[in-house]
Amino acid sequence: MINTSAEQGFHGAPVEIRVAASVTQLPIVRGLAEALVLLSDFTLDEVADIRLAVDEACSTLIGVAAPDTSLQCVFTIGETELHVQVGGVAAREGLPDARSFGWHVLRTLTDAVDARQEPFDQQVSGYPTAVEFRRVRGKA
Repeated sequence: MINTSAEQGFHGAPVEIRVAASVTQLPIVRGLAEALVLLSDFTLDEVADIRLAVDEACSTLIGVAAPDTSLQCVFTIGETELHVQVGGVAAREGLPDARSFGWHVLRTLTDAVDARQEPFDQQVSGYPTAVEFRRVRGKA
């Protein structure tokens, strides 16, 4: 599902996609992220960084995902920045390891990154977990 408003363009209107929590779905999410930031006047270097950051955030959640769950990715492009939220359901309690190489990549490629996890939810048979990051346009 992709939600956007033609009147607003991409600025301020969240664009959402939900895919299976599987590495086979990563090209779809990366492609959407790339298209959005290209259409929003990010530089080619910023596009490459954002694409890699999206891949890393999704891969992190896929690695801990409960069986047969999905990832929801929400992209919000403001006047000067991109905000990305990737949510899923983790099979076990615990946030991503902040000392891992993947988390280091996220911190390096973004201006802010955060992860959060909610308590066990019986309706989804797991722990709702999200990784969010922000990338400012034109920042060297």
